[in-house]
Amino acid sequence: MKKRIKSTIFSLAAITALATAAVTGKGLSGYAEEAQDSDKIDQEKEEDDGKIYCVGSVSKVYVVTAVMQLVEQGKVELDKPVTEYIDDFVMADEGYKDITVRMLMDHTSGLYGTTINDVFLYGDNKVDHARLTLDNLKTQKLKADPGAYASYCNDGFELLEIIVERVSGISYTEYIEKNIADRIGAVNIYTVENVFGNSKLSNIYSDRKNRYDTDYTTCLGSGGVYSTARDTCEFGSTFFKGDNRLLSEESKAMMAEVWSAGADTEYDKNYLDGNGLGWDLVSIPQYEEAGVQMLYKGGDSADYHTALLVAPEEEISVCVTTSGGSSGFNLAMAEALADIALSEQGIDIEAPAVPEITLQDTVPDSYKKFEGLYIISDMPAEVSFPDMKYMNVRFTVNGTTEEHYKYSDLGFIKVSGNMDEGTEMIDKDYACLDISEISGHTYVVMDTILKLSGLGDITDSRYVGERIEELHLSDKVMDAWKLRDGNKYELVSDKYSSALYNDPFILLNLIGDSGYIMLSESGETRILKIIDEDHAVRFLTIPSSTNRDQLDLWIEGETVHQTIGADGINSAVNPKFTADITEVETATGEAKWFDIDDTMAGAEISLERPENSAVFVYDKYGQMTYSTHMVDQGNRVTLQKGGSIVFLGEDGGTIKIK
Repeated sequence: MKKRIKSTIFSLAAITALATAAVTGKGLSGYAEEAQDSDKIDQEKEEDDGKIYCVGSVSKVYVVTAVMQLVEQGKVELDKPVTEYIDDFVMADEGYKDITVRMLMDHTSGLYGTTINDVFLYGDNKVDHARLTLDNLKTQKLKADPGAYASYCNDGFELLEIIVERVSGISYTEYIEKNIADRIGAVNIYTVENVFGNSKLSNIYSDRKNRYDTDYTTCLGSGGVYSTARDTCEFGSTFFKGDNRLLSEESKAMMAEVWSAGADTEYDKNYLDGNGLGWDLVSIPQYEEAGVQMLYKGGDSADYHTALLVAPEEEISVCVTTSGGSSGFNLAMAEALADIALSEQGIDIEAPAVPEITLQDTVPDSYKKFEGLYIISDMPAEVSFPDMKYMNVRFTVNGTTEEHYKYSDLGFIKVSGNMDEGTEMIDKDYACLDISEISGHTYVVMDTILKLSGLGDITDSRYVGERIEELHLSDKVMDAWKLRDGNKYELVSDKYSSALYNDPFILLNLIGDSGYIMLSESGETRILKIIDEDHAVRFLTIPSSTNRDQLDLWIEGETVHQTIGADGINSAVNPKFTADITEVETATGEAKWFDIDDTMAGAEISLERPENSAVFVYDKYGQMTYSTHMVDQGNRVTLQKGGSIVFLGEDGGTIKIK
């Protein structure tokens, strides 16, 4: 049985607008006293203690725990095909029949990644996202053979959610409540289904200024668990050695083993993803050097962010939850708190150290053959070796930027300064890049140490890029895509409540005459290969999560379709919004877009609309300036010169404008 050990809660308002951290286990008593003495723990802390946040992808550890419970009961086998448990799981690629339950857990399924439509909703939880995922997968192929390598995949955990329901015979929400929350005495573990309208949900400020309707994440298995920092921390403590409230030691050990441990792979394991079953990381370098295994899972919804850090042997569980920010910053804070707890056990953690480096003035001639066009961290780049003195990485989309790397015995080290004058110096944020050839592919690997001021350092080592060859397409094909180069498409398919309308623009840009396009959407970029006048597909083989969330797209008239479920309409065909428009009829899945006519610039309108509807306004730069999901903005709207406005709702609705 687990020893009953206290949980300490801290208010962390310095991180972001609203934040809470919890630490369960040994240690931190001194820190708690210091915080108490300096009034850092006060009434605000007591209120934060009860605040509920979406834990985002930390939900993946919950669904893996649920499936592992069924494994222990003999109802599920990890290495059986998923089709044994979900008979309506089909894809447009026969390889899907080889995907096992374990592959869903360790991200090695080969699935594209994420069904994004209707996943983040404001004030609404009425979506069967698991069904949406199954429907989208029917049209998809695989990006890699099942088991080939790990690449972060949300859709796999939606399938795990379905397995729990099909095998247990009850809803996933009920399963979590009975078999996780109740068994650990947690009163604040929910899914998006039963947390709806809970008064303890933390407020959100999507634009950092206005309070918004609550953000509900509809993908239960991959991101839809809601909890307090305290109860998330308590869940983390069930992975302490000797704590068998949820799982046996054997099951926890399987979850805590890196997926590639026994894999027979041609890839360099130092640069493959380091996840276990559900966990993002099952080893963190600075802790491993001190003899401490640390398990980590991060989670990000549209507005909530969580980091869960667990040291099973040392009995330390740390959770940092925020409204705003990112799980990466939360991880840095969680590590800082864990370091304090470990120090009380006599274990000192040293910050990741940049290795000793001797820069060379020349590059070996063997690298000359690696010059060419690459995709590095989802961006096209030209790699060259000027006079074989250094590596130059030139990014040319949205302007031109260059990065310089000097050769060393470790690889190519990122430097700043004037290369011609010899004044270069190693960057503060350490980055070491190298190039390798595997089975006819040329890959870029990179080691990084990111310095976060006041929070510590974050390390990473992974495959980040791949060389691509220019395609020789017909003039007919290239001419079709040149007409679309620079086009802006506007999201039309998501619900009126979707948070994707905060940044709903899909941009297409040709990468010169290479035969590839870059798609930019919601701050993400993807590179696709053109195959005919109307279709472009994913093609990268990078064996890591750099290759996550891929998609194919096709064009029909002025509409762009994507396999992830999001459709967009060419903004060039928008009608003008003028004073004579007094009402707009709404339709489910069909957003109505208008460009604001110059005669309406600066005008104020008022809206009368049905409950299940929304209106968004954007300026000429595409920045959202108004949304009916802003709690205190009301229904009076100022229109922006050169901007646009979109009306959303369900079949039969009418939004009236005055």
